[in-house]
Amino acid sequence: MEANPSQERRVKTLRRELEGWREVLCALHSVLIWEKHFFPAISVSAVTFLFLIIWYVEPSMLTLLSILGIIITLCDYLVPQVVPWVVGAHYWTGAHERKYEQIITSIASLFCLASSVSQTLTSMKESKPRTYFVVVTGSLLFSAWIGSNINNLFLTYLIVAFLVLLPGLKHQGIMKKYFSTIIKAVSSILKGPAPTKGEGSDGESKKKE
Repeated sequence: MEANPSQERRVKTLRRELEGWREVLCALHSVLIWEKHFFPAISVSAVTFLFLIIWYVEPSMLTLLSILGIIITLCDYLVPQVVPWVVGAHYWTGAHERKYEQIITSIASLFCLASSVSQTLTSMKESKPRTYFVVVTGSLLFSAWIGSNINNLFLTYLIVAFLVLLPGLKHQGIMKKYFSTIIKAVSSILKGPAPTKGEGSDGESKKKE
C-alpha cells in the first residue's frame, strides 16, 4: 500500500512543529488511552472540575474565549522551554520516540479524515445537491433542537467528556464492541422477526393450493 504524499508531508510538518511538546504529548497519550486503570477517572474529574469552575464563575463568552486564548498562549510559550528542563536530558528514550511517532501519525490521520469529510461534502454538493441540502439542513435542525432543549454548558460538558474518553474507548476495544452490537440490533429491527418453520410451511401449503 503506497503512502499518501500529503500525509507524509503533514507528518513531517507536525513532527517539527510539536517537537517542544513531545514529552507532554506522550504523557497525555498515556492518560487518554488508559494505560492505567485509574486514568479514565482522572480524565473525567479534570473535565468536571474545569466545567464546575466555568459554571460557578459564569463568565461571558468573550471573557471565556479571552481566558482560553491567554492559557493557550502561555502554554505555547512556556511548555517547550520548561518541560525539557524539568524532565532532564536523559528522560527521552527510543520507546518515547516510537510513541511520539505514533501520536504524530494519529494526529495527521485526523487531519486527513477532516479533509476527506470536507471533500465528500463538496462532492455531494456538486453531484447530489438535493441530498446535500437535506443532510446538512437536517443535521443543523437536529443540533438546534438539541441545543434548545438541553442546557448548553451541560451539553458541552458531555461532548468534551466523551471526546476525552473516546481514545481510551477505541484503544481498549470498547467502542468497537458496543458499536457493532448496536449496528446488529438496528439491522435486526429493520429486517423484522424471522418467520418460524410453521409459518413457512403454511405459506408454502397455501401457494400449493
